[in-house]
Amino acid sequence: MTVAVLVGLVGCGSGKPYDGSTPEPRSSAVPEYVAAYRAGYTEGKAVHDSSGKGAAVRETVWGGCTRRALQAGSAAEMDRGSWVRGCLNGVADAPERLPTGPVTRRTTDAEMLERFRAWAITKGEAEQVDHARTLAIVQLTEHDYDVELSTDYSAGSGKPGSESLAQSFVEWWNGDHGRDGTARNVLVLGADGTRLTAQRI
Repeated sequence: MTVAVLVGLVGCGSGKPYDGSTPEPRSSAVPEYVAAYRAGYTEGKAVHDSSGKGAAVRETVWGGCTRRALQAGSAAEMDRGSWVRGCLNGVADAPERLPTGPVTRRTTDAEMLERFRAWAITKGEAEQVDHARTLAIVQLTEHDYDVELSTDYSAGSGKPGSESLAQSFVEWWNGDHGRDGTARNVLVLGADGTRLTAQRI
C-alpha cells in the first residue's frame, strides 16, 4: 500500500522539477537565419518556376540572388547570407537545406579602406571618402561577398554624398584586390547603420 501511495504522488505531481523550481519555457520563435533562408527559398523557387532551369545559372554565376537580397527588405537583412543561400537552393529547385546557424560573416578591412582613401586623394575626392569610418567585407556565400562602407552621413541629408561615395568605390574597384571570391555590391551605411544606397560592383 505504501508503494502504491508513493507512485500515485509522483504521477500526480505538478510537473515541476523535484527541487521545486519552475521549468524554463521552451521558445517557439523561429531563428532569424531560418526565417531569412525560407524567405530567400520562396523567392528563388518563384524565379525558377517562372523562368525555368536557366534561372539557376543566371542567379548563381551572375550573382542574381545576391542582388535580389538587397531588394528583399527586412526578410533578408536578418541574415543576408541565409537569404541568398535559400534563394540559390530555390532557383536550383533543390530541397530546402535549413542552416544550423547564422550564415553572414562580417570582417573589417582597414587596409582596404586605406588603399581606397589613397586612391581618392589622387582623384581629388579625399573629403568625400573622409566620411567613411569603417569598411567591412560581408561574406554571403563561399564565393560571394558585399562591401559595406559605414559613414557619418545622416539618413536624410547624406543621401547624395552616399551615392557619390558608392560610385567612387565602384570606379576604384578593379578586381579582387587580393581577396578570394567575387565582390557583388557596395553598400553605404549611415551613422545609425541604415543603408543609404547600394550599387553593383
